[in-house]
Amino acid sequence: MKPALACTVKLIRSIDDLVSHCDAFNFLQDGLPMPASASRWRRGREVSEDLQVIVMGKSGYGKSTTLNSLIGEVAFDTSDTEGCTRIMQSVEFKFPSAVGLHYFSLADLPGIGENPQLDAEYIELYRAALEKAHAVIYFMRADQRDYAVDEWVFGELFQQRAERAKVIVALNAIDKVEPLNRRQPVEISVDQWNNVDLRIAGISKKLKLATTAIVPISATAQINTHRLVARLSKLLLPHMQPG
Repeated sequence: MKPALACTVKLIRSIDDLVSHCDAFNFLQDGLPMPASASRWRRGREVSEDLQVIVMGKSGYGKSTTLNSLIGEVAFDTSDTEGCTRIMQSVEFKFPSAVGLHYFSLADLPGIGENPQLDAEYIELYRAALEKAHAVIYFMRADQRDYAVDEWVFGELFQQRAERAKVIVALNAIDKVEPLNRRQPVEISVDQWNNVDLRIAGISKKLKLATTAIVPISATAQINTHRLVARLSKLLLPHMQPG
């Protein structure tokens, strides 16, 4: 039996609210989810047709921090010392529409890598969520070299090319890559970028992903987050129709 896929909605806003904070989301303003491929969720007595993005990865790798930064509100639970997401939590942005309900949904799934027993349960939740998702943002850290958990997740969930085509790897913490610098505001040096490129090449080979699907970012320093959204738009636009 598949796990029951439930979600705690942390906030509901409009598409215009989202774009006013992060203009990289402006591709959402002129369309609606395409009915044939929309993700359907029951909302009280109604069913919405949504664009669904799910976010996953190891605990403590910056998922919630990045999402909060993109939406401009502290909606997702964060912690510097431990993974704190234990349920699927989401923020919902409503499309203006005269007919039916339509949302752009960003859902943060429980972090993995803390407890093998929980990981086995969470991978089933991931699998159920993946069936409803148009895109997946998978978080990794540029300053880490142990990819064993990530390889396990990809082996479980993204074995086929069509499944991997949904994935964007957000390679976070590029400002922590050697050689560290103390410049303020944060600026990534040429040597750091070279090392980031080496990390991307290694991850691409291990996870069988195109290098273009791996976006280097720094959530805390606000580096390249617009590029992450631009990559997301390429995956979502084929599932939209003119509004």
